[in-house]
Amino acid sequence: MARNRFTAISRCIRFDDAAARRRIKSTDKLAPIRDVFELWVKSFQDCYISNDNVTIDEQLITFRDRCPFRQFIPSKPSKYEIKIWALCYSMTSYVYNMQVYTGREKGQNREVNQGQRVVLDLVNGLEKSGKNVTCDIFYEHQFGTRTC
Repeated sequence: MARNRFTAISRCIRFDDAAARRRIKSTDKLAPIRDVFELWVKSFQDCYISNDNVTIDEQLITFRDRCPFRQFIPSKPSKYEIKIWALCYSMTSYVYNMQVYTGREKGQNREVNQGQRVVLDLVNGLEKSGKNVTCDIFYEHQFGTRTC
């Protein structure tokens, strides 16, 4: 596809409903792309036969443009990043489930046991399959060492 055609299409394409945008965006920062993101993750889950060992960790994606959930991390080489938590199969590094960290709302208290919530959200649907879940120290402090 030619660059000019791509830029013309990308200016016009929208993934959300313009009428409901302000109402939804006030409660969900990922609202403009949430439906597409969830379909994308669902296709990951449908296209792979799993093995027994999974790993949960964060992925930081460099992002310099405007974004309501972009993180500023001054200790990193690229200071502005989007944080995504991912559940991957350890043998193949295939992503099975993902969750974008959209930050907390203004005036909202700091989340307690965030690591535990992330682990439980990402392994949702795998509970009865007997997977061995491996996490780094951030999740272990809040969750403890367990096998799902």
